[in-house]
Amino acid sequence: MLYEGLVGDGLKCIRAIRDRYDGRKRSPFDEAECGHHYVRAMASWAAVLAWTGFHYSGVDKSMTFAAREGLHFWANGYAWGTCEQRPIGDHVQVNLRVLHGSVTLRQLAIQGVGAITLDAPETIARGEYVCRQIPRAADPC
Repeated sequence: MLYEGLVGDGLKCIRAIRDRYDGRKRSPFDEAECGHHYVRAMASWAAVLAWTGFHYSGVDKSMTFAAREGLHFWANGYAWGTCEQRPIGDHVQVNLRVLHGSVTLRQLAIQGVGAITLDAPETIARGEYVCRQIPRAADPC
């Protein structure tokens, strides 16, 4: 539902599942709707990806997020951290922080807004952050 833009319905569904498996009535570690045990974690992780629009390509050294104001968690096979987005005038201020590991980036994009591409890939290590302003793409109409 989140991937299809039905945000309210998707969040309502997630809340209903969380309420049903809160540990008082049923096991919080085993949701029948998602199979059992391991599958539940994958279904929960899919909601994080759908909400944030996070995608990382190690081949292209690119990271993409949905245009969603706020602080969001991200993780790939090499690192994890946060991405904060704030719209400011005709651009979006993006603060990408690495809390563990390191990640190499050549492009940082916000869906429907725009992207910045660096001349050379930049490695961001644990404890470091990148602060960039991504200009909103011109409206083609």
